[in-house]
Amino acid sequence: MEIKNHKILLINLGCILFVFIAAFFTFTIWLDSYTSHGETVEVPNFSNLDFDAAQILAQKEDLQVKITDTLSVDEVAPGTVVDHFPTAGSKVKRGRTIYLSINSMTPVMVVMPKVTDVSLRQATQKLENAGLRVGVLEYKPDFANNYVFEQRYKSKLIEPGTKIPKGSAIDLLVAKGGEGVVIPIPSLIGLSWTAVSDSLMARGLNVNALFGPEIRTKDDSLKSYVQRQVPAYVEGGKMNAGETIDVWFGLDPIYNAITDDLNEQ
Repeated sequence: MEIKNHKILLINLGCILFVFIAAFFTFTIWLDSYTSHGETVEVPNFSNLDFDAAQILAQKEDLQVKITDTLSVDEVAPGTVVDHFPTAGSKVKRGRTIYLSINSMTPVMVVMPKVTDVSLRQATQKLENAGLRVGVLEYKPDFANNYVFEQRYKSKLIEPGTKIPKGSAIDLLVAKGGEGVVIPIPSLIGLSWTAVSDSLMARGLNVNALFGPEIRTKDDSLKSYVQRQVPAYVEGGKMNAGETIDVWFGLDPIYNAITDDLNEQ
């Protein structure tokens, strides 16, 4: 009786062991299948495809696609893929989601920021923050190296606050400084102290401010206007970067300008 019970026990243990081993191998096979055996696939190039075509290509490679951003790019057909992540050629696991940036069917409009009167680096950052990008850089000789003078869209000056398509290229006129830079003599008559100081410093010129006797306080100087300058403005006149312009300020630019003209006659 004991021998019979012992055999039954061994048979039961064998069955339990067999079930355990079978379950282990079944789970391992399922896990390998679920994770695609750790296999990777190469991300195809989805650029310039519309979303339907991108989906078909993704399914063929056992991938998924999802739109996460909408841009407005002139060089790409509306409704097509502009960019995607991971990029083409990347190795990813099967089933991975590829995130697409699509060119809008109707332009997404953004507000043009003011990127003049700052450095090129600051201008670039402002454009990127607004959803725009730097286009063609045109340089002109000037002491204030990398200072941005003009912002243009499609070859025309564009005012801050103007709405334009997201992703548009903004062309910039930038200063390229260096020794021996020659600058046109600016016309300063009638300008305020703040406008004169900002303008001359931006051009790499120094200002020697001379105030009339009626200007006694700082507030007076901020309200003053240019009545005379040396060297005087003449069409085609030039001066070297780093030189100084003497500027006389008064509270009544019209009256003082006339007075100066009369005194010079």
